[in-house]
Amino acid sequence: MRRDRVEAELLDAHAEDGAVFPAYDDYCFANVPDTVAAVLGAAADRPLPGDVFEGVPTDVDNVVVVLVDGFGWEHWKRDQGDHRFLADLAAAGTVTPLTTIYPSETAAAITTMHTGRQPVEHGVLGWYQYYPDLDAVLRPLPFTTLDGTLAEEAFGDRADPDLLVDADSIYQRLAADGVAPTVVQPAETVGGAYTNQVTTGATVTPYADVAEMAVLVRETLAAGSGPSYVYAYVPNVDTAAHRNGTGSAAYRAQLSAVTESLRRELAALDDETAANTLLVVTADHGHVDTRDSVDLREHDDLWTHLRRDGDGDPIPPLGSSRNAQFLVRDGHVDVLDASLHDAFDLRTFDRDAVRNRSLFGDRAPSARFEAHLPDLVAVHRDRGLCFTDRSLGHVGRHGGLTREEMLVPFAAATLADLA
Repeated sequence: MRRDRVEAELLDAHAEDGAVFPAYDDYCFANVPDTVAAVLGAAADRPLPGDVFEGVPTDVDNVVVVLVDGFGWEHWKRDQGDHRFLADLAAAGTVTPLTTIYPSETAAAITTMHTGRQPVEHGVLGWYQYYPDLDAVLRPLPFTTLDGTLAEEAFGDRADPDLLVDADSIYQRLAADGVAPTVVQPAETVGGAYTNQVTTGATVTPYADVAEMAVLVRETLAAGSGPSYVYAYVPNVDTAAHRNGTGSAAYRAQLSAVTESLRRELAALDDETAANTLLVVTADHGHVDTRDSVDLREHDDLWTHLRRDGDGDPIPPLGSSRNAQFLVRDGHVDVLDASLHDAFDLRTFDRDAVRNRSLFGDRAPSARFEAHLPDLVAVHRDRGLCFTDRSLGHVGRHGGLTREEMLVPFAAATLADLA
């Protein structure tokens, strides 16, 4: 059952002038980790409303969450009929739309998935972030400088991994309550400072491709002997959307590879394990295919208003192209805000608006969040505000507030019902 009615309710409550804001208090991606914990009998602060499991048995010992990066609700609806695994999930279980967090991008949302904390708590606010202790802009997930140098190489012992995330992992909390957690993720993402920190408490299992991912999920479930949580992260669909767009053959091929691998391997589990396992398929954000993007490096006026680093150079825009964040010189916020609105069709938030909107979360802000809070946030209605060569080449984008970016699926069924 696909619950389109909830989509209408979310838009009625949280949409404004083409923007969809996070529903942090109920149907929000930020509440997925606590939902897993609640199903497994572990401590949970704010699980999703119980009706996300309408008609789905939850008296199980195993929960599998497959996070298909970038596969939003709008594209689930479009693609469900073309992929047997998605159609089977909708027929055998329940598919509910959620809003994601702000920003609707991987760095912030995946940190939320690993910690169960909102961005206002964990402090990861975008793909590019300024670290005052290092006086440098870094990409937190790979923990690298703008030129790709590992932070540990660039800054030595000063590049403390504790700078990255201000939260314990959900796996530590689950393990303390007797649940065995396993993280299955691409081999190239395993072993770095960020991954080591946010997966503390879990067994981390690397994979080479989506076929192996599905095999490892099946083998982990088959080998289990008690309550378990298996989290599998799949970036392939997101990568295809960035490079080729959400209507491309590459996008469809990647989605087919993911869904068929999962369908084949999960169907091979024994009946007892299948009946005792709840499967959830979700996403951290959706995608919007944008028109020609803006290169902020060509707008000289912008740079005169930006805060300076220790060398006297402007601190470049942060966040991402759909979640542009600016550290602004004292007294320049209103001037920069007006300049951006004169040049572009966008929505902006100063610090007061960020707080009043609970944009990054509705819980108490951490010291880490306050250290990273930008002076101004800008979200273009339908274009990318680019500040790196890498982002200029993207077709599909995310990070902003369109329904395509902000709504994600939460599909749930037992493996026995899928068989």
